[in-house]
Amino acid sequence: MSSLLPPNSTELERKVATANAKGTDLDVKHKTLSTIDDAPNQFLSVLGWQNSVDRWNRDWTDAQKKAQIKASFNIHQKKGTVAALKAIIKAFGYSLTVTEWWQENPANTPGTFQITIDTDGKDINEQAYNTLIDLLLDAKPLTRELTSIEINVITIRGDTHVACAMYDGEDVTIYPQLHQPIPSIFPGLVHFGDDVTEVRPLIFSAIPNLFFQSLHLSHEETIIYPRS
Repeated sequence: MSSLLPPNSTELERKVATANAKGTDLDVKHKTLSTIDDAPNQFLSVLGWQNSVDRWNRDWTDAQKKAQIKASFNIHQKKGTVAALKAIIKAFGYSLTVTEWWQENPANTPGTFQITIDTDGKDINEQAYNTLIDLLLDAKPLTRELTSIEINVITIRGDTHVACAMYDGEDVTIYPQLHQPIPSIFPGLVHFGDDVTEVRPLIFSAIPNLFFQSLHLSHEETIIYPRS
């Protein structure tokens, strides 16, 4: 290490300079201190303060701390919007669903909303939960009221195999032909085919010029009476 002491410095001054040089000659790469991905883990809290992270939790993992530092600028840009809330949740590796008052059935009080957080199976303790809620309250619209927060810690995903089968057909049964009674109409006809002719003695009638008197029946029976 080069010394800045003048040429007329004393031996004591040179020894003091040498001793101090060993204490300050540290192998530190100053560029890594301002780079989030390359900064030492013990320096992350300083970067969080430098990038204005609203809430800081020492129990966060190093990955969560770095994610919050990276998301800080975007969150401050969009504070007061749903996008800011989703950016906070995304930094933790969670997913967020926002339900507005008019999307509920029946509709809730105007100006209110509720959120559902899915941790995708990641654990969350009470302290982390409180910090998360504080971050959401800091970023939500000031004119809107957060009515409820639902957190789904356990998510079950899997493949479901569904099968469907259908058997279709028609049963045809053939029976012997049955004779149905058909009403028959038999016309009744009575015909007396014989002609009955009765001849009686002549009886003189009081009526002149009347020789015969006949009676015609349905069976064509002719009776001849004698002249009277």
